Amino acid sequence: MSPGMFVLSGNLHGGSVVASYPFDDSPEHKATGIYSKTSDDEVFKYLAKAYASNHPIMKTGTPHCPGDEDETFKDGITNGAHWYDVEGGMQDYNYVWANCFEITLELSCCKYPPASQLRQEWENNRESLITLIEKVHIGVKGFVKDTVTGSGLENATISVAGINHNITTGRFGDFHRLLVPGTYNITAVSTGYMPLTINNIIVKEGPATKVNFSLRPTVTSVIPDTTEVVVTASTVALPNLAGTQSFHQPIQPKDFHHHHFPDMEIFLRRFANEYPNITRLYSLGKSVESRELYVMEISDNPGVHEPGEPEFKYIGNMHGNEVVGRELLLNLIEYLCKNFGTDPEVTDLVRSTRIHLMPSMNPDGYEKSQEGDSVSVIGRNNSNNFDLNRNFPDQFFQITDPTQPETIAVMSWMKSYPFVLSANLHGGSLVVNYPFDDDEQGLATYSKSPDDAVFQQIALSYSKENSQMFQGRPCKNMYPNEYFPHGITNGASWYNVPGGMQDWNYLQTNCFEVTIELGCVKYPFEKDLPKFWEQNRRSLIQFMKQVHQGVKGFVLDATDGRGILNATISVAEINHPVTTYKTGDYWRLLVPGTYKITASARGYNPVTKNVTVRSEGAIQVNFTLVRSSADSSNESKKGKGDSTNTDDVSDPTTKEFEALIKDLSAENGLEGLMLRSSSNLALYRYHSYKDLSEFLRGLVMNYPHITNLTNLGQSSEYRHIWSLEISNKPNISEPEEPKIRFVAGIHGNAPVGTELLLALAEFLCLNYKKNPAVTQLVDRTRIVIVPSLNPDGRERAQEKDCTSKRGQTNARGKDLDTDFTSKGSITSRTDRYIFSLPPPPYTRVVKYTCAHVLYVYVDLKESFLLT
Repeated sequence: MSPGMFVLSGNLHGGSVVASYPFDDSPEHKATGIYSKTSDDEVFKYLAKAYASNHPIMKTGTPHCPGDEDETFKDGITNGAHWYDVEGGMQDYNYVWANCFEITLELSCCKYPPASQLRQEWENNRESLITLIEKVHIGVKGFVKDTVTGSGLENATISVAGINHNITTGRFGDFHRLLVPGTYNITAVSTGYMPLTINNIIVKEGPATKVNFSLRPTVTSVIPDTTEVVVTASTVALPNLAGTQSFHQPIQPKDFHHHHFPDMEIFLRRFANEYPNITRLYSLGKSVESRELYVMEISDNPGVHEPGEPEFKYIGNMHGNEVVGRELLLNLIEYLCKNFGTDPEVTDLVRSTRIHLMPSMNPDGYEKSQEGDSVSVIGRNNSNNFDLNRNFPDQFFQITDPTQPETIAVMSWMKSYPFVLSANLHGGSLVVNYPFDDDEQGLATYSKSPDDAVFQQIALSYSKENSQMFQGRPCKNMYPNEYFPHGITNGASWYNVPGGMQDWNYLQTNCFEVTIELGCVKYPFEKDLPKFWEQNRRSLIQFMKQVHQGVKGFVLDATDGRGILNATISVAEINHPVTTYKTGDYWRLLVPGTYKITASARGYNPVTKNVTVRSEGAIQVNFTLVRSSADSSNESKKGKGDSTNTDDVSDPTTKEFEALIKDLSAENGLEGLMLRSSSNLALYRYHSYKDLSEFLRGLVMNYPHITNLTNLGQSSEYRHIWSLEISNKPNISEPEEPKIRFVAGIHGNAPVGTELLLALAEFLCLNYKKNPAVTQLVDRTRIVIVPSLNPDGRERAQEKDCTSKRGQTNARGKDLDTDFTSKGSITSRTDRYIFSLPPPPYTRVVKYTCAHVLYVYVDLKESFLLT
């Protein structure tokens, strides 16, 4: 009942049939007959009547309770003290000490009626209960905020002229004041601020009138006009503060010097310690020389992904001798921390965005670099002498260099967070470079991505704020012929970079990344660092704001309203889908225009909407998906008396169970089962490695009680080898239960088996507790599915290529189907996973050798061990 928690309450009693309202006692404490009126007497009578008028007995005012047959209550309501004096009652405490209006509801003459009467009591009170709940929405509601920072003011006082009862605002400055229809003058007051009164507020019957208060701090100087932001259910836009002069001028960084690793480490720990409410310092892992790969998170809720809030990252110092990005990100950390809560632009950005800043991806290379370096490569590579920006898997070329620890850590990081936008900060020129960074022929030519227009827009958002960059001729003395119109360029059009990080971001995650070259000198002298901050500070902020452009929203299940993980968001005529995160939230960067956007997910009917994107802020578009007709028909059949009943599901016949096992063990049995079940499943596209991983995670998120996902190891290119177990007790070892294992994708260019296994996994999950045979199978068996043994090869293979061997082998050219022996313990030396097979007998071992390259082991006596 603490202040700010509740607005309206009902206290349910028995012994009569009446709605009683405060006050419950009077100063005289006379036993009965004293009307003890509150300042909100009209509101309380309104609430009590709302309940009583919908109750068939209460509304008569004559409950005829035994012993009190002559007791009457006009309209079925009464003032508490007028009925009888109750000192220390709960409803009065709510009104006096909290913001909550409470009434007491006497529901029946008999306090503990026979159970046989409970249904009738429900019928008597159902409409009244719902009506009272609805009344929480009457009166006025809104927010009280600081005019300068835009932050909500907690514990501000809301007073209504002529009513001697105030309420206070909640944690975010929110308030809700119950009032009956009428015209009111309302004042908001907070310590340290000028009070504000809004006159002639009209309250009508129905939903509350929205009233917001912006209070100015009590300072002597004049506060300039501020930008007012209107937030609606469909559009959320950041305020346009680029040209606004705030009374609180932003605090600029003062720490301008080159930070070697120990110094940088102390700097990061200091700011994490001084600003714990908005920062979190964490490490992605270690470099070759065991230096931590630090990231500073800045958010109003650090450590937590807030549903609907986009995540952004900057990465600096990927090349160790390109140091400007490293120092700018340290400056940016200082700037954001020191200005949060005082500067409107910074405060809004931090509150609406989860920001991750990685000052140095290559701390080892930095320590080898030399101040004053303009063109050398000393310190460029990591300690193993590999260029980290040539070390990521590439769409056009096979990267033969071993993947470095720094690269592995960053790729894992990018897969773990729902990043929307990113920039990789380099040095050696002055330009924003956007995908693609290479092309299939390896030539310096424009290599356009499907989102070329988006990339140009976000690149320009940075270059426009840096006047020298925008001019397009950055390094006249070093490269006199180099010209970049408006300070931006397509990567491959400049020069070819296979294995680059920005392309990998775009192709393997939902994140759009550009590469920003910050200056012609890679390692400038310390005295020049303030100049770089001044040139880039507006660009850094404006670029971060681009994360709020385009479309965002949620994809929800129509049945229970929960978010759908890994739903696909596709835009017509742009061949680059994105997927939803854990709570069904998504973000899709787009330039202004009208689009046809589709949300789809396995097991659901897709939904398409026409959406108009404007230049100011992201438009919110939510999708609610209905499960496919096959799923619905299963549910409807379940409820029919002549169809499957509960007993059938929990104890199906042995005959059905054995028939299913026989089908699975037969030649082409799995394929036949999937084809017969195709109406239930969305077998309409192949899954890339990213899609496969998210699909498996989605099954585990949606069916946690029967699934368990484990990583058996990694491929040569550090992709996980996933194993999905489906069982009624997936996390408990039950030796008596047989195991069925399905393994596919040993040849990456033959992915049909992989798709069948994904369909099988979904089929089992969807039909558990619906189909008797499937339920029996899952309850009595441990089913293990390894959908892709060769994910590296799968990524290289091409659809509709029926005869090519591209992708058949793993990343090191090894045919994994020749890398096993028939008995004993077998270790693939080319990929990091081991299969240990127990000795026979097996009930059946079937090998599909055609396009499927699918292995099915059905062992009803012993189980495999996969480590």
